[in-house]
Amino acid sequence: MSGTIEVSPQRRWSAASWLFDWTVGYLADQVTDEKLAAELREIVDENLGWLGLDDYGPDARADLVAILRDRIVPAAAVDLPGTVDDRPAVLALLRELADATG
Repeated sequence: MSGTIEVSPQRRWSAASWLFDWTVGYLADQVTDEKLAAELREIVDENLGWLGLDDYGPDARADLVAILRDRIVPAAAVDLPGTVDDRPAVLALLRELADATG
């Protein structure tokens, strides 16, 4: 199973469900809007497998993009256990997501 983040109508990022869930959970922990955080947690809790960055309005999109662009890769480098299979590839995949937001 996998999950997808729609960065824009032309750009999508897909990853294994565990990495998608980790990414969306990280976003939920980082956003300042509690309603948005709850909606992001619901995506993970309900195994929805989809996050559209445009689905929450321009302010939320800007916040999500900034987190993905600037903080997701450094956070993963620290937070993901060293036992993750092919950790360098996982970090590279997250870098692709970060780059897609720019």
